[in-house]
Formats: sequence, structure tokens, C-alpha cells
Amino acid sequence: MAVIRYPHFPEKLEDEPPFIKDLRGLAESRKLLGMKAIGKMLKDLLLHGTESRYLNGITGYPILELKTRSRGGETGGARVYLYRADDEEFHVCAAEIKTGVTTNLELLKRTAFIAWHWMEGYPVFPINQTSKRQTNTKMSRGQP
Repeated sequence: MAVIRYPHFPEKLEDEPPFIKDLRGLAESRKLLGMKAIGKMLKDLLLHGTESRYLNGITGYPILELKTRSRGGETGGARVYLYRADDEEFHVCAAEIKTGVTTNLELLKRTAFIAWHWMEGYPVFPINQTSKRQTNTKMSRGQP
């Protein structure tokens, strides 16, 4: 079984994780079918890890996405952006319900930004939630 964690912006460890803020925004927009699809994809990732049927790489980015096989509508537009910490740990950074064919580049940049900071050893989890790899307390290079 995989582990799913929700990292923070390096300089805002006291804030809510960006992924949770995204979900709040989707809930406020009443994107309930899309949120249901996101929950289903996260559950599959938790149960199957790297073998999840929804897990895909994104060309040109060191990050992954969860996306449904559906076409169109809220369910087809549901996306989750994350990076892989190790074989069994995934860090989820962003979610959206796409309305067209274009991916929100700001969400990709956010995920890459947090992933880079984590890979470089900057803290992306509050002290009481440290990751296996988070061992030092470098200062962040600022948000994207």
C-alpha cells in the first residue's frame, strides 16, 4: 500500500497544503463529480501505488498526474498533480477540473516548484510531519 502526503510551500509551512486549498475551491464551485473522480483516483493510488491505472508522467516535467480515462465533463477533466518521493510515497500538490484541453500551467509549475525544493532538502512539511528525505532546514528560493 502506498503513502500519500500533502506538502506545503517551503516558506509557508504553517499554511494549509495547496492541494487542500484546491479541493476547497472545487467544493465551493460545486464540482462534485470531479471531486468524486479525484477521490477515486487517490484511492486507487493508495491501493496500487506505481501500478495505479490513473498514474501518468507529464512530458517535460519531473512530476506525475492522475487523470481519468473519461472524456469531457467534470469527470474527464479531473486532474491531480504530484511527484514520487520513493517507491511507496507520493506527494500530492495540486488538483483541477479542466474545462478545455489546456492544462493549468501554474499548477504544473507549483508542483515542480515544491518537488524541486523537496529534492534539494528544503522543508515542505511542518516539523512534526517530516518526510524521510527532509533532513535539513535550508531557506526557500521563493514561490513560482
